[in-house]
Amino acid sequence: MNLTSEQVHWIGGVAFTIVAVLLILYKTRVIRAGWLPYLLPILLIGYGVESLIDPLVHGTAKPQNYGAESLQHIIQGILMLIVGSVEWLRAGGRLKHYAWGLLLPLGLIGVGGVFMFHAQHEANVPPLLLLVQHRIFAITLWITAAAKALAEWPNKNSQAFSIAWLLPLLLFGLELLVYTEGGNSSVHSIH
Repeated sequence: MNLTSEQVHWIGGVAFTIVAVLLILYKTRVIRAGWLPYLLPILLIGYGVESLIDPLVHGTAKPQNYGAESLQHIIQGILMLIVGSVEWLRAGGRLKHYAWGLLLPLGLIGVGGVFMFHAQHEANVPPLLLLVQHRIFAITLWITAAAKALAEWPNKNSQAFSIAWLLPLLLFGLELLVYTEGGNSSVHSIH
């Protein structure tokens, strides 16, 4: 597909942002459609598949020094495929016990952990910028995980978190949309 790393982040950002907004509208009953609860599992499964085939998505646009990142993307992909599959079964009403809902927060903690210690490839920005962006992703996912865990807890006082956890998920999508690696160096060079 020859997508740059920036483009992959931006596409993910669009997907997370749209899904988070639609789920907020669904949870607040602004829009009602029976298929909307399936958006989250579709997003997670899509994220999992994309992470597993990440080198193919980049094609010739794959950044230099990408080996360590590929392994981390495989770990993220496996986590999201598992969590997305469980969320699909939950959306269909097949897994009803609240403990199944705690798998998503655990998956988000795992993906956040990968982002916290994410290997960095060569880019047109200082390595510190890439490090900070990925650590912000991690912290946002951990906040999302904590709020989602509270939403799943079997307590009437935790009901407010059934919507609140979607706000940091939305923020994660927006963070992906502003991710930068400085663009293509050939675009910025003077010939």
